[in-house]
Amino acid sequence: MRRLTTLLVAFTIAMAGLFATTAAPASADYPDPPGGTLRNVYSDLSFCHWYGNYGIQNDMWSSYLCQYRAYGNPPSVYYFFWTFD
Repeated sequence: MRRLTTLLVAFTIAMAGLFATTAAPASADYPDPPGGTLRNVYSDLSFCHWYGNYGIQNDMWSSYLCQYRAYGNPPSVYYFFWTFD
């Protein structure tokens, strides 16, 4: 059962990588959280929270932040995934 769970988690993370976007340029409208480490940028908020909780449960980080940012016209929504130790 553990092998299946590990495989499922690895597959989910790999698939999310297909949908992850590159980081947008920094802006004064969206200040970086102090002490945070930017891990990735996602277009799906539910995956951002799922992965954040997964990392906490597996002692990868102590807390996380999915920071909403919108760019362009019409705006494209991105969730910057920050972790904190």
